[in-house]
Formats: sequence, C-alpha cells, structure tokens
Amino acid sequence: MKSVIPTVRLGDWRSAPADAWRSTAAELDRALRETGMFLLVDHGVPQRLTDELRACGRRYFALPREVKARYAIEAAYDSGWLELHPGGGVGVPRADGSPAGPSAPDLHESFYISPTHRTGDPALDRLYYPANRWPRELPELRRAADAYTAHMVRVAQEVNALLATVLGLPQGFFASVATRSTWTQNVSWYPSLRSVGRLESGQLRNGPHTDLGSFTLLSRQLGVGGLQAWNEADGWFAPPYRPDSLIVNLGELMELWTDGRWRALKHRVLAPSASAPDEELLSLVFFFETDPETWIEPLAAPFGGGAGRQPVRARHSVLEKLGVVPDTGTTAHAGTN
Repeated sequence: MKSVIPTVRLGDWRSAPADAWRSTAAELDRALRETGMFLLVDHGVPQRLTDELRACGRRYFALPREVKARYAIEAAYDSGWLELHPGGGVGVPRADGSPAGPSAPDLHESFYISPTHRTGDPALDRLYYPANRWPRELPELRRAADAYTAHMVRVAQEVNALLATVLGLPQGFFASVATRSTWTQNVSWYPSLRSVGRLESGQLRNGPHTDLGSFTLLSRQLGVGGLQAWNEADGWFAPPYRPDSLIVNLGELMELWTDGRWRALKHRVLAPSASAPDEELLSLVFFFETDPETWIEPLAAPFGGGAGRQPVRARHSVLEKLGVVPDTGTTAHAGTN
C-alpha cells in the first residue's frame, strides 16, 4: 500500500468542524509517523515574493565566481555562499551513514541567510545568529529575502500550532519556545548536466540526509532530477507536487521531541538527468528550529512514542552534529544544515 502524503489548507484547519479535524489530524499523524512530511497550501505567502527571491537567487548564482567568493561561508554554521564542488561535500550527516566524500560532492550551490536576533554576547551570536553577508552587487537579494522570510517565520509558527494540535497539546506548546528561534533560509541552485559536464560515480544534487532542526518549509521546482523522499513502505519515491504548496518535512529535533512518534524525513535530490540536460532547479529551503537555549524533553506517553530518547539543548544538539563545540565556537569541519 502506497503511503499517503496529506495536503493541509492552512487557512481552514483552525475553523474546521471537530469531526473533519479529527480525520485530518489522524491522517497527518499517520504520515508523520511513516514518512515525516506533508504539503501545505493556502499559506498566505504571496507568489510574487517566492518568484522574486527565486529570481534574485538565480542572478546571484550567475555572478562570476570571484564575486560570489567575497560572501563565502567561513564556519560550520554560518551565513553566505556555499560553493559548488566545495572540496569534500557540504558536511551534512548522511541518513545512510555515508559521508559527503571529496570524490563526489553534492551538485548544488547555496546562499545561507540567518535571522537578525542578537543576544549581546558576540560569541553566542556567532553560533546562534551569524551575521548575514549581503552581496553589494545585488541589493535586491536582501529586500527579497527579508520579505520572504518574514512570511516563513509566520508560517512556521502556524505549523508549530498545527503540530501541537495534532498531538493533542496546547496550540502554544512549540510556538512558545520559538520566539527568537534559530533558523536558516537557503536559496539552493541545482545546475544542469550540461553546465557541470559530467557526473562522478554516485553523485547526486543532494545526497540522502535528514534535516537537523524542528522542521523545514520547502518551495521546490518540479524536475526530472528532483526531490525524493523515503519510507519503509515505498522506499524512495517522488512526493506529490503542487506549485502553490510548501512541503513541510520534519527534522531530527522534532523526532526527538516526540520521542520517536514522528520521524525526521529522509530525503535526497537526484542527479541531473541526461534526459533533461538543460534542467536547472532552484529551491527555497527554510530550516526552522526553536529558541537556541530550549531544553527539549522528549514527550511522555500518550503524546510521545516511547523511544526513550535523551533530552538535549536545542541549538547545542544541532551544532554538535555539525562538528561545532558550543562552549568554544571551534569547528571540526565545514558544513551546513
């Protein structure tokens, strides 16, 4: 039996009749237990803002390398440009346990954007809210990103309320500890096969992995070499696509928070295909976490899954997986979330 990936109309869920909501909640709960994703529509993000940020991203990635390099990331958790073929992959822990080895780095470039919150402690700010590197050559990128991410923060808080309600918790359970959340907005460009020339053995646009935060809001483009998700029932499969939707996929913090009841989505982006040699894709990926010092206690039954996970400090758990030592700010390797 094929898994069902539900579509939720965000504008309707609060006002849905109790019977209808119970059915929707049960369907969502099943999908998050089995796969870790659903589609969100009627989310209120103006299409023109999505289009503007995607267009600005394309203009940035088309700049000469020496210009883009002025804004390159400098640490494992940082803002700025991540180069294509960065000498050993992007450093994300792979869901299959394999590293992003130097022989076959992932085929994408990304530009990372962070929130502007500040703690007053420069060392903590560097780890929690790294300063953005806005390209002087493309001032419209900042304007487009600011407008788009304001909506992403709003939608993320609504998703927090939705997820809490599915679990039978107060609506503010997750949102109340995400008032100054750490997040990263990625603009990620997947180049065409014609532009990269050839593929290394096993090379993908983005290798199998799970995201590290609470959940991710993804605006993607449909392509031959596009997104695939994984679960036990179906193996690798192409999730449903709607151009007006955001994909919500759960990350490792939410899997831990629900003590294994829900799962972090295992996913990948396929290699560019010889059947579409000119295909380029650009994704807008909003990784949302929680307030950095939040102490995450796995939920007990009946809300949690009983996996016996250990509590963590939210931001520290993400930094540790990236090879960062939170107490000192030192890094073991460069990477991304």
